[in-house]
Amino acid sequence: MGWLVNSDLPTMREELTLHPAPPARDGSPVWTLADPARSKFFRINWLMFEILSRWHEGDAQRLLARIRRETPLAIEEGDVEQTAHFLSTNHLLRSHAPQHSRTLANMVRVNQGQWLTWLLHHYLFFRIPLVRPDRFLTYSLPWVVFFFSRGFFWLMGSAGFLALFLLLRQWDPFHAALLDHLRQNGLVGIGLALIVVKSVHELGHAYTAKRHGCRVPTMGVAFLVLLPMLYTDTTEAWKLGDRNKRLAIALAGIVTEGALAILALLAWSLFPQGNGREVAFWLATTSLATTLAINLSPFMRFDGYFILSDGLDMPNLHERSFAMARWRLREWLFSPGLPPPEETTFRMRWFFILFALATWIYRLLLFLGIALLVYHFFIKIVGLFLFAVEIGWFVVLPVWREIIAWSRLRHLATTHWRLPVILGVFLFFLGTPLSRHITAPAVAQPEAMTRIYVPEAARLERFPPPSQTTFQKGEELFVLVSPEIKRQKRLAQVRLLGSNWQLDAASLELGWARQARVVHGEKERSAATLEGLQAAEDRLTLVAPFAGELIDIPPDLATQTWIRVGTHLGTLVHSGRLVVEVYLDEEALGRLKTGFGGYFIPNVMEFPSVPLQVDRIDTMGLPELDEPLLASIYGGPIAVTMQQNAAVPEVALFRLRLTAISPPGWPTLRLAGQIHLQATPRSLLESVTRSALMVLVREWEM
Repeated sequence: MGWLVNSDLPTMREELTLHPAPPARDGSPVWTLADPARSKFFRINWLMFEILSRWHEGDAQRLLARIRRETPLAIEEGDVEQTAHFLSTNHLLRSHAPQHSRTLANMVRVNQGQWLTWLLHHYLFFRIPLVRPDRFLTYSLPWVVFFFSRGFFWLMGSAGFLALFLLLRQWDPFHAALLDHLRQNGLVGIGLALIVVKSVHELGHAYTAKRHGCRVPTMGVAFLVLLPMLYTDTTEAWKLGDRNKRLAIALAGIVTEGALAILALLAWSLFPQGNGREVAFWLATTSLATTLAINLSPFMRFDGYFILSDGLDMPNLHERSFAMARWRLREWLFSPGLPPPEETTFRMRWFFILFALATWIYRLLLFLGIALLVYHFFIKIVGLFLFAVEIGWFVVLPVWREIIAWSRLRHLATTHWRLPVILGVFLFFLGTPLSRHITAPAVAQPEAMTRIYVPEAARLERFPPPSQTTFQKGEELFVLVSPEIKRQKRLAQVRLLGSNWQLDAASLELGWARQARVVHGEKERSAATLEGLQAAEDRLTLVAPFAGELIDIPPDLATQTWIRVGTHLGTLVHSGRLVVEVYLDEEALGRLKTGFGGYFIPNVMEFPSVPLQVDRIDTMGLPELDEPLLASIYGGPIAVTMQQNAAVPEVALFRLRLTAISPPGWPTLRLAGQIHLQATPRSLLESVTRSALMVLVREWEM
């Protein structure tokens, strides 16, 4: 026995304790081995429990004899060997045997030598303990016992129904307030609300753990790729034998956030406008968003994972699922005939596999998003490095390890054709230019459209009858009269006549001749004033700038009524042709040419799609998006940020102009939709390479 010298058993650390755990799914007894010094817990089976219970015998042969005599278990020397190896590997021994000392020394040298690995690991995830709350939780627990009572849960349930009822009655104001806050100072509000919500969340975990007799050694901040999040160390929950108690600890944070969200929604519904209503709004929305988007997810080691793991009584769910999925993949590719990592039912095996696939996809998208966030947060050269580190560690390295594992299975493989075929099909789709179309957001409107406004405050004299809707270019639309302009016009005419009389008199009398120059200047000023007033009066007669249809006339419009400046009187549209403006990124722009065709599909389903053709391509990027229908801050598909009251696209955008014949029944309004355009074929590999090169060139120039 390599780990045992002369059958002597190494000494276990004295502080280790054994605790009964809920039975396994097959009904077999299970125990938890606790290491309180390191806050680590290990689940062991019946055989290992019997071995550890008699470890104090100090001799392997005496231990084997006792177990064979006192239990029905069939035990061999190899079982004791495996147990000794488990204890040594997890640093649970006090033995000073030479081989153990050499093992620890080697581990220290390896850890010290791999300083780069240590640095990368602590950049990707590290914890900062802030407080040791166990004593405070013990003293303050009696003050919060009410929150664990059945009466409090009934109270929160009733309040939840009331809050939901009030929210549904005020849904439109709530939705509008959410959009408005996201457009303005949303980040500050979200940040402050997150601190409050997550602090309450972690206190829920801490008090529940303390209530069930667990020690809470630390609370602090953990950083996942520099993204901060609060944490509570409730590792001692694993020593609880009651699975329902562990489940209660896992659920406590979500339940606490739910109660906070209910109270905040009630406050928002009942409070008047002011700071109190704003605070309640942020607490409610942040609690709901973080619970649904983060805490309930079982794909990361957040509350949702522990709830699912304890609810199904499946400890180490992630590791077991990953092992099963890797085994299934290797069997399908190579058929080496290896046994599964654990024996289970067919249904449970496929649950593990599907759960692992969902977790991998979720984590891939999450890590890509965090990597992009880190990349944009830091200066470019540091951002690129950190982006590469994260993708390399979380995505590339696991894939590379799996490829290494595949290479070790070559001598066991009985199927050799599947992997080459899959790689061939993958490379075919990656390198073949299959994409011949692009899709982009667009807005369609009549070729000519102008809104008609009142240029100055005036009285409406005439406007078209309802029976007349079409007009020719230059035809009269609205006639307005301004008595003030008429009065000033008469005064200017009188001054002009006076100036002319004075100039005529200057030719008859010597005294007047000296003032002729002054009078001539007054005449020119009066003539200019009269000309300006005449132009202002002419502007009050509104005519059609082009042939079209007049729509959107206010229904309460009447003659002899006074109308304020800027009042909208109607819209003149030329409905014969459509103009469609499309907004494309740089990669899509390079695949288009003038003359390519496509279809515009409006978002309103009752209108048909329209065939069209590319007329003009703008090669200059748009500094801002002047089309609110498509801006994300107004519910559109194009991501923008507000900078100095301008909607600036998050990626470089280019405008494309297309024209089409309006189909029968097409509305005389602007409609948002999608456009499907013919494009130059391009493979996925070429598209990804071009996009990556454009990003590198752009960032290098910056």
